[in-house]
This record gives sequence, C-alpha cells and structure tokens, in this order.
Amino acid sequence: MQKLAAAFRSHAAPLAKIMTEETGKPIKSSFDEIEKSAKTYDYFSENLETLLSAESIVSNYSKTVVVKDSVGPILAIMPWNFPLWQLTRFAAPSVGIGNPILLKHAEITAGTAKLITDIFNEVEPGLILNMCIDHDQATKLIADPRVRGLTLTGSTTTGRAVAETAGKYLKKSVLELGGSDAYVVFKDADIKNAAFICAEARMVNNGQSCIAGKRFIVEKSIFAEFSDQFNLELKKYVFDDPKKIETRVGTLAAKKFQQKLLEQCKSLEHTGSAKKIFDLADSLNYDFASADAFFPTRTYHVEKTEPKFFNEEFFEPVALLTTFETESEALSLANRSVFGLGGAVFSKDIVRAESFARKMEAGFIAINDFVKSAPNLPFGGVKDSGFGRELGLYGFNEFCNIKTLGFH
Repeated sequence: MQKLAAAFRSHAAPLAKIMTEETGKPIKSSFDEIEKSAKTYDYFSENLETLLSAESIVSNYSKTVVVKDSVGPILAIMPWNFPLWQLTRFAAPSVGIGNPILLKHAEITAGTAKLITDIFNEVEPGLILNMCIDHDQATKLIADPRVRGLTLTGSTTTGRAVAETAGKYLKKSVLELGGSDAYVVFKDADIKNAAFICAEARMVNNGQSCIAGKRFIVEKSIFAEFSDQFNLELKKYVFDDPKKIETRVGTLAAKKFQQKLLEQCKSLEHTGSAKKIFDLADSLNYDFASADAFFPTRTYHVEKTEPKFFNEEFFEPVALLTTFETESEALSLANRSVFGLGGAVFSKDIVRAESFARKMEAGFIAINDFVKSAPNLPFGGVKDSGFGRELGLYGFNEFCNIKTLGFH
C-alpha cells in the first residue's frame, strides 16, 4: 500500500490528464482526487496492524480468538464520476485484506481504468485485473463460484439488478447508489455561510456526485434571504477550459448527460409545481446546442408536495429548494425521499442540530458543513441509496472472513 501511494503520486500528471479528458472535470480536481487516493493508501498502510488485529473474547471455551481472513476475488463495478477515488475506497482495504480485485469500470473512463491497472501492476502484478466486459458478462462473472463478492457504485436501477444477481448466488455485496441529499437550513443558521457551503455542496465535481447537496429545505422566514445568497454563490461557478489549473467548473462527462438533465428540467417545469428562480445560462447567454457539454446551474423553488422533489435524483447541477415552517415538517420533508445517502443541518444551536441529525434517515450527516468522505470515516447509505459501508473500520470489515477460533 505504501508503494501504491508513491506510485499514484509519481504518475499523477498523466493520470490527471486522462481523467480530465474523459470526465470533463477540472484538472485541479483530478490532481486532488489522486492525492486523496494516495492518502487513503497511506492511511490503511499505517493502520493495517490495528485493523487486522485478533480479538480475544471471554466465552464458554477456554480461549476464544476472532481473526480476519481474506475471502477471495471481489468484483468492483465502478462509475465514471470519480474514476480513481471510487475504486480506492474499496481497493485500499482490499489490498490490505488480501482480496484480489476484478475491475469493471465505466466505458467513459476506459483509458483511466487501464492506466490505474498499469500502475497497480507496476507495483505488484496480480492485485487487480481490468476486465473490459459488458453487463451480461458481469452477470456471468457474479455467478462464477470463484468470485466471492462484489462492490458497486452506481445508479439505484443498476444496484437493484446487481443485488438481485448477487442474492441469487449468495454473494456478499456493498452497494453505494444514488442520492438526493437533503440540506436543512434553520432560521438561526449563519445564512451567508450556509449559502456558501450549500453552493459548494451542490457543485462538487461539476455537480456530478451522489453526495452532492440536491434538496435544500429552508425555514420559510429566511427563504428569500437564503435563496438570494445561494444564487449569488452559484454565479461564481462559471465554466472554463478543464485543462486550466485555475478552472473551477468543467464540462459534464458526456453530451448525453446535458440532454438528459434538460429533459428532467422540462419535465419538472411541466408539473406546474416548480418555479425557476435562477438560471446561470441567462447571464452567460449559453447555447445548449454548442459543442460543450457544460450545464449552467439552475435553481427551482419546488412545492413541498411535488413527488420529483423526493424521489428523483438530479445528478447534474440543478438545485431544488422548498420551505418548512416547523421542525417536524422539516424532518418529514428530509426523510420522505426514497434516498438516504447523506445530508446536512445548519443551525447555531448545535444540540438541536445533532438531535435533528440523529433522526435523519441517511448514512452520513454533516452539521454546518457539507458531506466529505475521508479514509477513516465509514461511508454508505440506506433505503434506495444502498447498503454496506466503505472506508474506516466498518468498510474494512465488509469483505473479511471474520473467523472465530474456539479452543478446548
């Protein structure tokens, strides 16, 4: 793992270049993703002895010890939006445990996947196998008795199909799926700071992130002030050449994602329960028919009865805002979604914020901040956002054979 950390750092320039070419993310974001991944290998190498340590338990045996073994090859089905980081979240623990990795990466990031595996093989051949296979072939692979489990980061639709196959063949799986994270803003919050953080949360990775803030539930008395400040912050996220180191916002990963989002917005507007309150395209005079797959940020004030607010993921940079009047209503609006990946609470009353966060149905709640993954923090969701955890002790244990030894 130490060698992998060093190898990714030494290959950062060519890896960042191809990540930006394939996904459209700013080159600085690609470099940041590589460094975050390298730090994750550092973290697990530094903590491996503790993570793998045996545990003695008092029992009806004279001596009982719980140990952790590898289980065998694990299939990793990975997305394009964070092509290195999403894999690293699983791969770093997998290397430490001793489970070989079968990688099925997204077609969009085939070049990135090849370079990642080349770096792995430079360090230690056999740790990872890059498999350029389609969905039908992946299904056959899950059925193969030599494959002992699978991890998927992707859409809820894909997750359901993969989970069905995994269940049929009794394969352990960890699924990190879609999200529509609720960010709840109380009237006693620092409104300017909350708006700044919420804009940053919405625009993570050009807005293409499962854990981006997507639904903003704002106390009615401060809605106008918050939405004005929020939109002022979003105006700062202007598209530029992704290859420039100073660029904050690049293109979407493909033109088809731009067209899909335009259709989603049109469908939302057609319901009559959503009013567009900000559109960066107006000030930029942006032409969607142009070659660039950029999507200028939009915000909508959505009626709290609109089903799309709760059950549809707007993956690219569109923010949905609504209001609440009581704390119980805010909790109901946050939890009514089919998703449960992340969320956030903004209030100067930390005791209240923590109490509210404990009641939110999600795997990761930030208080007066946005959701940020880190090597030592367990990460994953509930409901239609999947199950299982990555990273930290909980993620490390997911693909271990936790074996009990009982001595006479």
